[in-house]
Amino acid sequence: MGLMDKMKQAKDMYGNMKKIQQELNKIQVTGKASNNLVTVIAKGNHSIISIKIDDSLSHNTRDLEKHILDACNDALTKVDQEIKTKMGGLMNMPSGFKLPF
Repeated sequence: MGLMDKMKQAKDMYGNMKKIQQELNKIQVTGKASNNLVTVIAKGNHSIISIKIDDSLSHNTRDLEKHILDACNDALTKVDQEIKTKMGGLMNMPSGFKLPF
């Protein structure tokens, strides 16, 4: 493989990474605590963009913290599942291959 081939391969890889990044930015999932009193919306890049808390939880800080964590973890788990579903085909990964994110 010559230098030109390697440069083309690097350019193609960069283009694929840009496509993947754009697709990740489109992913948006909703996670909920087990009692549905806390709802979290996360994007494909693992950033939390919204947290909604039911008014009934405002008096108990410990419960509120637990439910926020539960909802965040649920949302991030769903982000990972979406990434594997959508990006696996885009990256031409063999089935069962584990992505590093």
